[in-house]
Amino acid sequence: MTPVPARPAVSVIPLRDGPEGLEAFVQHRQLTMDFAAGVVVFPGGRCDPSDQVVGAALPLPDSVVAEHVRRWSGLDGTTDDAELLVRTRLATGVRELAEETGYVADPTDLLPWDCWVTPEGAPKRFDVAFFVLPVEREGPQPVHLTSEAVDSCWEAITSLLADHAAGDVRLMTPTRVLLEELRDLGTLASVLALQPVITGVRDDRAGVRPRLRQ
Repeated sequence: MTPVPARPAVSVIPLRDGPEGLEAFVQHRQLTMDFAAGVVVFPGGRCDPSDQVVGAALPLPDSVVAEHVRRWSGLDGTTDDAELLVRTRLATGVRELAEETGYVADPTDLLPWDCWVTPEGAPKRFDVAFFVLPVEREGPQPVHLTSEAVDSCWEAITSLLADHAAGDVRLMTPTRVLLEELRDLGTLASVLALQPVITGVRDDRAGVRPRLRQ
């Protein structure tokens, strides 16, 4: 059977420092959703055709686009193709944040973090680019807007992982692994200092393997 193609998608990880360490803005998805029902996720969604048009017109400095292309080293195709994909993903991230949380992000604040693909055999598959978004506690904040979730809120990463270990919340493998990595980094400054180059995609079958290099 021919595998279902993995659709390009974006997930944004809003982060801020908190009294218990790093906090992430997450969504507790509705039990009625046909994908990832009842799990805790980051804001995001699939790339729409309109995102390519919007992304191509984003007023991004050439240096920012070049840095994204360099860090998304697993991108296929020519440099022009890579730049368009970067711009499309940034447009998707900005759009999804605005729709789901009301937060209007500067696309230059979305920082490359990781890439995961749904394993073959799943009825729905996504090739998900994860971005980190630093959020100042004193400034505008994302809020709960999406009907796809029963709640959206800031939560301490250590508490989220503890609740998952206790069986009180459900996390998909990519979410859990990324939260563990962020917890180990400890502070927003440490996250921003890493500036990873994404050397390849990960999926549930590949297990946890090193993939970050500066």
